[in-house]
Amino acid sequence: MIDKAEIKCRFRRSVESYDQNAYVQKIIVEKLYTLLTEQLSYTPERVLEIGCGTGFLTRKLRQHLSKEQLYINDLVEEMCRKTAGSCDIEANHCLVGDIEQLHLKETYNLIVSASTFQWFARPSETFKKLAEHLHPGGLMVFSTFGWHNLEELREVTGRGLSYLSMEEVSALLSPYFEVLVREEELHTLRFNEPLEVLRHLKKTGANAGNTSQIWTKNSIRQFSTTYNHLFLSDGSCRLTYHPLYLVCRKK
Repeated sequence: MIDKAEIKCRFRRSVESYDQNAYVQKIIVEKLYTLLTEQLSYTPERVLEIGCGTGFLTRKLRQHLSKEQLYINDLVEEMCRKTAGSCDIEANHCLVGDIEQLHLKETYNLIVSASTFQWFARPSETFKKLAEHLHPGGLMVFSTFGWHNLEELREVTGRGLSYLSMEEVSALLSPYFEVLVREEELHTLRFNEPLEVLRHLKKTGANAGNTSQIWTKNSIRQFSTTYNHLFLSDGSCRLTYHPLYLVCRKK
């Protein structure tokens, strides 16, 4: 089960540290924005960004969209308000809350999201809901994460999110969307020691999927020993990110 309250708490704690530590998330936004600009053949009048975070993607969108055109959402109010302020977005265009539960009043010409959909507890129902709030023929362009994401952490702790494969995500989308583009990548970060892996995850909120883990001196020592045994090579420890990119058109 995905604990949205814990996810909210952990991302709230990462508000100030996220930008300096979200290395892969920045790469993902660049790739996602490139796909968006390549595939978007119309001028969207109303755009919804889901999971805006601290605004990596929002700032790119604002280069070409007015503040009246763009609506942003985030589970964490502090992140949503901070991004709205830094990107000069109207307060009433800041939709705070869990997109799976949030009542959407508008329909949109374009829905975008970077590194958020992996947190959906009911992806099929949520894709249906988003399709209902997207104009016919409108695009939904998003990134999520695949099977290999943070696989080292899951192997060492036995805990973490159950990520979907590209084929599984596409199958859930298929009743409502035509999938136009599917791409995936692997990115490997290197750290001097396992404790740096944990610090990185804490500073980006990515440890929110490991909510049942209770860290003690003994468990941290055991974690470090096991992580080094399995994933230490050439003097550094690896951590894998596995982004999936999809461009979908509402049927």
